[in-house]
Parts: sequence; structure tokens; C-alpha cells
Amino acid sequence: AVLTGVAGRALFPGLTDHETILPVMSTELFPAIVAGVILVVVLAAIMSTVDSLLILASSAVVRDVVQKVYRPDYPDRKLSLIGRVLTIVIGLGGLAVALPESRMLFWFILFAWSGLASAFTPVVLCSLFWKRTTRAGAIAGMISGFLTAVIWTLAVKQHFYDLYEMIPGFVVGFAVTIGVSLFTEPPEEAGAVMDDVKRVVGGPFSAGEGD
Repeated sequence: AVLTGVAGRALFPGLTDHETILPVMSTELFPAIVAGVILVVVLAAIMSTVDSLLILASSAVVRDVVQKVYRPDYPDRKLSLIGRVLTIVIGLGGLAVALPESRMLFWFILFAWSGLASAFTPVVLCSLFWKRTTRAGAIAGMISGFLTAVIWTLAVKQHFYDLYEMIPGFVVGFAVTIGVSLFTEPPEEAGAVMDDVKRVVGGPFSAGEGD
């Protein structure tokens, strides 16, 4: 994708909408049949990703909210019907957001990668490799990491060498997770659970212990 973008900027410097660089390159540089195959492959990849995400989103709502919180007595047939309706609703909602202003999708994707990575990566690493990680530390780390990525993008990034927002988001999330965990008590069974996991799958440095 990066190579395609660089080549497109060099070959078509006057292109007004950079989002159309792939179809323009396909139609201008290749025969019609080859261009059609390229565009079909791209559309197939988009469709396979979108339908998986739609099913994932509706399933998460049905299983984690409807079934576990509100109506655990619902039969599978009714849950399946709710999931189908939610899939349609979420899909239409995505269209409603995307059609008026395509640039909004860019911001959603940007925050989906950098924001979620800043929120979850520090917490996952601390939970896997540090016994002192607490629930309060994890929650505080997720919130602070995500907010840092958003605030950095909107207010700081352009004034600080255009630094990628995931870097400060990760640093803040990691620091807050550790800081809050140090001032709160971890669950009593946390150490025992981590020791059991290490015995089964091995710790990160256990490969050389028997040498």
C-alpha cells in the first residue's frame, strides 16, 4: 500500500483526491481486464473485512449485553434474530456516517489503530509480565492511553514534530497503569494464577533456564 501511494504521487502529481489513487493507476497503467481484476480483488478484500466486522459487532452486543446482562433466558433462535437485526442496523449506521463525509472514516480508522493500541497494549503487557497489575491500574491505563492519543492528535501533534500519537499514548498508558497499580492492591490470587500459567506455557525467559 505504501509503495502504491508513493508511486501514485510520482506518476500522477496532479491527482486531487488521493483516495482514488489505486483505481486511477489501475485504469491508466493496465489493460481493462487487468484493471478489472485488480479492482475486484480490492472490493473482495473490503467485503470480507466488512462482513466479518459486522458479525463481530452484532455478536458482541448479543452475547455480552443482551444474553449476559439483560435476558439470559432468551432462546438461541431469538438471540439469532436480534443479531441479524443488529447487523442491519450497524451496517446502515456505517453507511450513514460514511456517505456524507468520507474524511470522517479516516479519523475513525486513525483512532481505531492508535487509540485502541494506546489503550490496550500497555495493559496487556503489564498483565502478562507483572504480578502487581491491578484492576484499577488497568482501567486507568486504558482510559489515559486512549485520551492521550486523541488529545495528542487534535491539539499537540502538529506542534510537536508531527509525532505519531500512539507513541505518547503508549507511554502515558504504560506509566499510569504502573503508577495506579503501585498504589492499589492486586487480587490475592493474581500471583498464583500467573505462576500456574508460567508452569504450563513457560515464562518469557524460561527457554534458557534448563541450559
